[in-house]
Amino acid sequence: MRTAVILLLVAGASGSATDAIRQRDAELRAALPPDGQALTEAGRKKIEGIVSRIVDTRALLESALDRRWAQMTESQRRRLREAFESRFRASGTAQLDNWRKSKIDYLPEERAGELVRVPTRIEAQGEQSEVTYVLRDEAAGWRIVDIVVDQVSTVENYRASFARIINREGVEGLIGRLNRGPDPKAKKE
Repeated sequence: MRTAVILLLVAGASGSATDAIRQRDAELRAALPPDGQALTEAGRKKIEGIVSRIVDTRALLESALDRRWAQMTESQRRRLREAFESRFRASGTAQLDNWRKSKIDYLPEERAGELVRVPTRIEAQGEQSEVTYVLRDEAAGWRIVDIVVDQVSTVENYRASFARIINREGVEGLIGRLNRGPDPKAKKE
């Protein structure tokens, strides 16, 4: 029995990057409550766990901070990582209702060195977006290291935002902002 479980895990890990994204999407859809029902705390935690398994938040954070990461103390890195991961998980559950009703077309993978890009077209509420997942094959399986939405890189977006905050408020300011959540006074587009 134990050997069979290990073989299933290894077989699942050897699939393509697109297979990993499809599996994540299927798991997320299965974890969502029926339409019209609110997401429970247990359901939210389950969804966050699914997202955490495939998204390499540490790689996203380190890429976004670039050389600044090396300049931080280990305590700052740990606290920043915790704040970022918490904020990332929370933001991922905010759009689940729209995502539930979306249609996803998976396009052919594109390999670039150790990274594989999985382009998709997502249609939600009558609007279409191009979302490309950038993945790296790691020992634990495929992990997302960037998400490009309509040609805008999440890493690049974080890099610009984090640099502005660190320049004005320092690393401690960035940690504080991530722990507080979105600014309620910020303009919504």
